[in-house]
Parts: sequence; C-alpha cells; structure tokens
Amino acid sequence: MRVRGYEARSRPLALLWVPVALVLGAATLGIVHHASVQRVREKVGAQPMRPLVVVELARNRAARATESPADSEPWRAAAAALGRGIETFSGESLSQIPTTRFAAWVLADQQELDAADFAALDSYLQLGGGAVLIGRTGRKSDGRSALEKLFPGRRFSEPSSAATHLRVTEQSPLVAGLAAGEELTVAEPGHGLAASYGDSLSWVADDGAAALHVIYRGAPVVWLGVSPERVAEPRQAKALAENALRYALREPVLDLRAWPEGRPCAVLVDGPVGAGANASACQIDSATSESEALRELAHAGCRFAAVPPDGRGLPELLDVDGSPLVAIPEGRAQATARGSALMRELLAGYERAERLGGVYSLRADASWRAAAGRDALFARVRDELRARGAWFAAPDELADWWSTRSHVRADLSVLARDRVRVTFANSGSATARGVTARVYLPGGADTARVESGPRLRASPLVRISADHTWIEVVERSLDPGSEVSYTIRF
Repeated sequence: MRVRGYEARSRPLALLWVPVALVLGAATLGIVHHASVQRVREKVGAQPMRPLVVVELARNRAARATESPADSEPWRAAAAALGRGIETFSGESLSQIPTTRFAAWVLADQQELDAADFAALDSYLQLGGGAVLIGRTGRKSDGRSALEKLFPGRRFSEPSSAATHLRVTEQSPLVAGLAAGEELTVAEPGHGLAASYGDSLSWVADDGAAALHVIYRGAPVVWLGVSPERVAEPRQAKALAENALRYALREPVLDLRAWPEGRPCAVLVDGPVGAGANASACQIDSATSESEALRELAHAGCRFAAVPPDGRGLPELLDVDGSPLVAIPEGRAQATARGSALMRELLAGYERAERLGGVYSLRADASWRAAAGRDALFARVRDELRARGAWFAAPDELADWWSTRSHVRADLSVLARDRVRVTFANSGSATARGVTARVYLPGGADTARVESGPRLRASPLVRISADHTWIEVVERSLDPGSEVSYTIRF
C-alpha cells in the first residue's frame, strides 16, 4: 500500500504522486458532482449519534411499588424510528449520569427530584442536552417543583377521574401528524397531570393542558401530562413519543397543513350550492345517530353536510362505498348578540379555528341575517378575514379539496443540521394545488431557501415564521400520481 506516500511531509516523491493520483482518479471515475462532494464532507465530519436514556431512579421505583412501573417501550420504539440507541438509568441520583454521554433524558413519572437532581438536570441542559418529562415528574421537590422551575408561570395539578380523553387544541411540533380537534383516549386515567394552560393538547374534562414545550437556558424541554404508553390508539401514542423526542433532540418535525397554501384556516360562508347538489336534502335526521345519518347521506349522493361542532376543528371525510362526504362543523352566532359584541363573537370563533388550523363555519338563518345592520356586519367580517389571509370556500370547494388532500403524503428527510428534504406525493386522481408542509425547527433558523441545483419544475414557495421557529414549503401544483422532492437549507 502507498498510503504513507500521501502523508503531509516535505518529500518530492509525495508531491509528484499527488497530481498523478488526481489525473488517474479523474480518468477512471469522471468528474464528481459538487453535491456528492458535499455529502461526503458531511458524512466525514458527522459525529456518532449519542443514545438516549430513560431515567428510573431507585427511590421513585420503590415508591411506585403498588402502581404500574414506568414503561420504556414507547420510547424504545420512538428511538428506533429515529435511529437512536437507548439505555436505562436506575441509580440513586441524576448527578450520577455522565453529562455528555446522552443526547436526551426521558424522565417518566419520576415524582421525587431533590435539589441535587434538579441541579444535575439544569447543568445537563446548559451543556446542550434535551429532556422529556412525563406525568408527575418533579412534583415532590425541594421548594418549587421541577416543572414549575422549567415552565415558570404554570400551575400543575392532578386531573379528575373523569379526565379520560385528551384533545388537540392548537398547532405545535408536539402534535404534528394529529388532526385539529382529534381526541386521544387515555387507557389508564389517574396517572397524569394537568397544567394551568398550554399550547396544543388538553384534558377534555378539566380543560387543563397536557403538553408543553420550551427552550430552557438554550435547551429544548418537553412535558407531556400523560405517558404515551397510556394512550389507547397506537398511532397517536407513536406520534406523541416521536414528536417529543425529535423536539428534545433539536430535530425538525414535519406537519402536513390542512388547507391550500397553508392558509390559517378554511372559512365557509353560506352561499350558493354547487350544481346538482340539494342542500335541503343533505340534512342529518335527528332520529338517527350522526355516524349512521352521514353514511345515509353519502349513499344518497350528498357531498357535504353540516353537523354539530362537538369540539371538532376539522371536517370529517367519510368514504362510503367510494362516495366521499365531508361533515362540516356547524358554527352559529348567538341570536341575541348585537353590534360590537356580535363582531367580537364572530372573530373569536375564527381565531379559535386559526389556532387549530381548522374550519370556521359562518352560518346564519336568512331571516336572522336580514335584520337591520347584519348584512353590513357580515361584510365587515368577510373583509377582516380576507385581510388575515383566510381561505374562503363554498361547500363544494371544501369537499373537493378535502377529498383530494386525503391522497396526499408528505415526508421529511434530515440531510444535515441546516438542511432537510421535503417530499410530496399524490396517489389520487385529482390535482392538488397549494399543498403545504410545515417544518418545525426547535433550534430556530435565520432564513430558508431551496438549495440551488438542477430542477425539472418550478420552485415551491418557501416562507419562514416571524419568530423563526418553523418554515413552510408550498407545492403549487401536485399532479395525480406524481412525487416531487425539494432540499431546503435554513
């Protein structure tokens, strides 16, 4: 072997071999593409990924002898999906964990954390670690609880025994992949915790938050009010665990947006019904259950139907023997509301839908709307919503889009610390316009752009949030059966 001939020494022979080797390499392999060289550099410079650790302190394990033990399986599955190893720590104190060994700590129901434990956690986070805290972790602490220190301003309490469901109440990286208004059944209630307020997931009965995320001393920290192991639906449990770990690891999180061009929400205003549709016939019979009635309407040829909101933020798309039907949550203004109070009520409904990424359905009986001043008020509402960037759609348009979107898939590949690849695919038979994927960036970003290189189609629209915590990629037109990918640098 001639490896030593390439060492950096002042030998004439070595200097002669360098150009010879370059010539031979170029003749044999051809010109190496710049992108390939860049990938090689990234791989060479990449450090081995550190594993995760699930913490089970000895004193907390003993205190839970009468309860079910902490389950590390959801985190093992999530770690495997992220390509990470995972270990378990069962010592006496967090101060015994090497601060640089693990990429993130997972503390599930570790109720007792003393001052030394919190000092170790605080030090670990300042050194660049990330953490996921589950349930009642840190409730028994010296002075303020560990949760109150990590999430100042929040109060934590145990939910009532009636708190058996969670509901997605806003958009955030922790609930990516879950629909607005979607409910999650908790299989074993009584083991969780509720925060006084939050940003994405709430207990249905107590209206307390069940998920928080924050950048603490420069480190990403997640709290979930209940462990994913106690979420009955495996798909939902998987999404919660993977999203939490991705955020704690500072990895991008992908969420496919609900409406064209990533508009804040879809706004449905009563208007002319599409040709061939009989609005009066597409009503739910109160004598039957909602699900049965909707299926009957789909068989009858209805493409949409108004349904009681019941906390829903998005319509439900039903496919009955190949006949799609969209169940649109029905919103009505109070009949007694007047003037500025009515205006505030109408805009408050929109703002709730905007937080959810859901549907704002503005409806009123024709006779009620005909009262003095109400038409002008509704016109003011429409103007305000247009100024906020809302998407207006008649029922048929909403049904068309929602049916098309059900066949669209978006995937994310992390190529480097500042580079991701977003892939859109449309397996349906209709063109999807304005398909949007949001990429949450726990580490933040200064800018976002499509990386230069040969492309066969127009570039997507790329935008970044005002606080630089997410970017959106808008595919302007996705043909049936097509798949496109874009590399975004941020």
